[in-house]
Amino acid sequence: MQINPGSMLPQRRPLPVIVLADTSTSMEGVKINTLNSALSEMNSKLSDLHDTRGQIHLGVVTFATNAQRVLPITPIEDVIMPTLSASGMTAMGAAFQMTCDILEDENQLPKRAWSPTIVLVSDGLPNDEWQEPLRRLLDSPKGKRAVRVAIGIGEDCDFDLLKAFINHPEVPVFRADQVEKITDFFRFVTFSVMSRSTAKDPNSANLPLHLLDEDNLEF
Repeated sequence: MQINPGSMLPQRRPLPVIVLADTSTSMEGVKINTLNSALSEMNSKLSDLHDTRGQIHLGVVTFATNAQRVLPITPIEDVIMPTLSASGMTAMGAAFQMTCDILEDENQLPKRAWSPTIVLVSDGLPNDEWQEPLRRLLDSPKGKRAVRVAIGIGEDCDFDLLKAFINHPEVPVFRADQVEKITDFFRFVTFSVMSRSTAKDPNSANLPLHLLDEDNLEF
């Protein structure tokens, strides 16, 4: 009987990345277009990685009048990035709740998965109840261990809320006073995930926070 040597290799553990994207009316125009471009670039760069310790999986949850799982957790090489559009309100609490459900679903995030990276993007204030869903997210086993980063676009964000989401004294909220900063933020996220995916222990890898001080971050 012949044995395929490839079948004897240990299967890489999933390394999930979940993006929570504000797609309310205030994000329309150049903001949503820049966000779409940044997500597409991140997907392209991450799908080019090889020989990583963790197999990157990507998912996208949008929140406007409702929360929607527009991209289920998918191996990065199989991702077809949806084009986001902006309209409606800002149901951030519903997005937190949906993220909790994803984290607790072992069909999407098996027990053997590395801790997820959760990315929050917003330019405004939630108009639904968000405190309890956020508490549930931060108290959940996988949510508690997650690497959480956030960007506030413009001056109308609830930056205290974004800080509460990160819930880490050494990780700042990324402030985008110019729309172009969305691109820089997602390049930082991409570098962070790349670093985790190649680390000896992705769960212990440090965020490359020094990159946040760089202007026009390039690959």
